[in-house]
Amino acid sequence: MKTLVLILTIFPFLLNAQEISELLQEKLIDSTENPVHGISFLIEKDGNVLVNEAVGQLQKDGDALQVTDQFRIASSTKTFTATVILQLEEEGKLSLSDNIYSYLKDIEYLRLDDFHWYENSAFAKAISIQQLLSHKSGLADVFNDKQEELLGLVMQNPGQQYLPKDVVDWYFEFGLHKEAKFKPGEGWHYSDMNYVLLGLLIEKLDQKPLAQSIRDRILKPLDLKDTYLEYYESARDSKPRLHQYVGTIDFNSVNTSFDWSGGGLVSTHQDVATFIKALFNGMLISEKSLQKMITTEATFENHLPYGLGVYESVYNGQTFYGHYGFFGTYIGYCPETKTVLSYCITQAMPSFNVYEFVNYIVENSK
Repeated sequence: MKTLVLILTIFPFLLNAQEISELLQEKLIDSTENPVHGISFLIEKDGNVLVNEAVGQLQKDGDALQVTDQFRIASSTKTFTATVILQLEEEGKLSLSDNIYSYLKDIEYLRLDDFHWYENSAFAKAISIQQLLSHKSGLADVFNDKQEELLGLVMQNPGQQYLPKDVVDWYFEFGLHKEAKFKPGEGWHYSDMNYVLLGLLIEKLDQKPLAQSIRDRILKPLDLKDTYLEYYESARDSKPRLHQYVGTIDFNSVNTSFDWSGGGLVSTHQDVATFIKALFNGMLISEKSLQKMITTEATFENHLPYGLGVYESVYNGQTFYGHYGFFGTYIGYCPETKTVLSYCITQAMPSFNVYEFVNYIVENSK
């Protein structure tokens, strides 16, 4: 098989399902610090399924993985959250240029006056909704900037349920309110705290829990029966659940309710494909709003451009708009070729170059 892969890199041609399955099998790793027990892929082009493959197991020593199994989509949830915000703008309930302060200042535990300090000055009143969507607020991030400390807290009690207030409390406990990266609008820094504020904004304007807003606005209209906001509504268990790992830790045993608006959805390849196609086909937001979403800007060197809840990525020369998830997931759409790409690697820190691998599959799929 190694010889076959070498030949394909020199003389690429379209792979059949068996060959793609064999390539996926090669990436299954069981005996390392970063095991990959399962991989699943869905690629559609203009309504035709090009790749629909799953290899491995649901978990270590578990049942065989199926391409229809559920999994945590993690930060791909941000595209759903951004979609709801754009819907609210279309309804006249907000403008992306509005400052978030005026909407959320009455939530006492946010302590918004102290939420963003940069060079000894407070800037929370200057943060706009658009800056939150595009990660240009300058807010530090509990999950990236204090990942080791946060993981230590969570693993002390892996089954504990969290609320958005707990995430905000961590933010202040870690002193991140005084560690803003820049003045609002003057840089780019990926921070889930942006989406915590956006989730609270949705609840404020919709007058219902975030889970219900996403269900009423996206899941029900698109009949996404296998998607739900984990820990905030009843599980949709019609499909088996794929286990996802961070190193050797099986994170299905960890309550990840802290992910919420920035990463809390469970779904399937089929559901996220339906969502991303609906998003680009005018079923959820207008063309004007879509163009706002996919107008991307540079972030930093060797990092992808970002829009409003979407990355801009290139696979096989095709420009995709979508989002990556921490647990080895991605959902994206190429408007030019009408191609959907969804994958789940099941490992947050795989030992191989995921981009190169995915690009090869996209390049040679038929």
